[in-house]
Amino acid sequence: MRPRLRSSNGLRLRLLWVLVPVLMGLLVLDSWRDSVSLARELERAYDQSLLEPAQALSDNLRWDAEGQLSLDEPLHIISMFEVLSSRRKFLRVQLQTPDGTQQRLLLGAAEFPEPAHDPAYPSRPFRAADDGTRVSYAAEVDHQPVRVLALLRVLHDQSGQEWRVLIQTAQTSAGIERTVRSLMWDSLLRDGRTLLVLVLVVWLGVAWGLRPLQALRRAVQQRRSDDLQPLATEAVPGEVRPLVDAMNLHLAQQRDALAQQRQFLADASHQLRTPLAILSTQTGYALRETDPDAVQATLRSMLQQLQRGRRVSEQLLALAHASQPASPQALDGAVCDANAVAREVVLAYLPLALDKQQDLGWTDVRGQDFEGDAEGETDPGAAMAAPVQAAATAVYELLANLVHNAIAYTPAGGRINVSVQREGAWVEIRVQDNGPGIAPEDRERAFARFSRLQADAALAPGGSGLGLAIARAYVQRFHGDLLLQDGDASDGAAGRGLTALVRLPLAPDPA
Repeated sequence: MRPRLRSSNGLRLRLLWVLVPVLMGLLVLDSWRDSVSLARELERAYDQSLLEPAQALSDNLRWDAEGQLSLDEPLHIISMFEVLSSRRKFLRVQLQTPDGTQQRLLLGAAEFPEPAHDPAYPSRPFRAADDGTRVSYAAEVDHQPVRVLALLRVLHDQSGQEWRVLIQTAQTSAGIERTVRSLMWDSLLRDGRTLLVLVLVVWLGVAWGLRPLQALRRAVQQRRSDDLQPLATEAVPGEVRPLVDAMNLHLAQQRDALAQQRQFLADASHQLRTPLAILSTQTGYALRETDPDAVQATLRSMLQQLQRGRRVSEQLLALAHASQPASPQALDGAVCDANAVAREVVLAYLPLALDKQQDLGWTDVRGQDFEGDAEGETDPGAAMAAPVQAAATAVYELLANLVHNAIAYTPAGGRINVSVQREGAWVEIRVQDNGPGIAPEDRERAFARFSRLQADAALAPGGSGLGLAIARAYVQRFHGDLLLQDGDASDGAAGRGLTALVRLPLAPDPA
């Protein structure tokens, strides 16, 4: 199991995990570049100190009386070269005959490394270079690392023959390595101290920067569970303020949800308390009554109250279910035929409409009514006429509430029609009546829970004001819409009527 970091140190450790390796890499790279630069400068200094005796030896080349090349006062040059520093030094001067077959050592040791090639023309050897060509290089003499400078002189005798002289000066280069190594260690130690100071600054700086968050955490911990007021953002750092703003938005949503829940519970309690109080009164009256006819009348009244209480309870459960958001899995797997569901709802409420002497009509997506659909049944194997991405039970419940409302608020002798149409990417279901309707300014308020307009309460005194709220909740759950529009009053009935328009997204017809 991996160890968990303490939450109070998490940000600091994360910053250090990012900064320390990067800074270490940069400091090491900087130290390496400094050491390379220093080594290059030291090599230049060495080369300059080696060039002076090489030039002196070149200037002291003389033709003697016999026509031979020789060095004039070599001991003086050797003494000067030895005095320059305490490092071990080497001098070598070698003469090559014009035909290139013989070489004669004028000064120094016989064994000495020579340069490999001409620096100007790498394809030819150094001894074939031009007069005055010089090159510096690293070599090894007597198992010691040395820095060597080679200078080539091309001289001509009285007969015009060409003589080539290779002059080499060298001294041990161990000092270069020691100096570079010392600088490298000094630089690393200095950079290490800088890194430690930086780590300390980051640690303390993050602790100082987190102080407002620590205060915010203590304030949240000290809050009561029912305190949903927004958190103060004045002292919060700007980088963290969006997080606190998101928390405040969540708290505001929680406040709204709790307020709606309290209002819902208060309204539900009121709706259920009224029939219970009436039932309690009627029960006491029935117990005291001795007339059988009066007892029967009281029992029938009690049955009406029980039915009303049962419907209110069912609607409350339906509203709670409809208010829950549908999961993506449920939306992907639920497809139903809105045309078939609407027809079932009409058939189910047809007896109630006939009992109120109302004309409940039906027009399906193909333009047929009950008379055109003589069989009264649909073929189970046929393709869906109006497929929607919704559960059949939910579509049935929302249409049942709309049809029930239309029957309840349409006077006797009125007309109600349910129709289904496909409009582009939508399936539209209309529940249309020629009842009193709802004024345009009151239509949005009619969707509120337990909201009943004064005219509605007079027409249907037993209603609970939940039908439209349940229908809209179901429609919104499946990303649709529910609108209230003017109805059809062309038959001369009182009022302008009302149309409840349900729009649901059209789903692809399952194979």
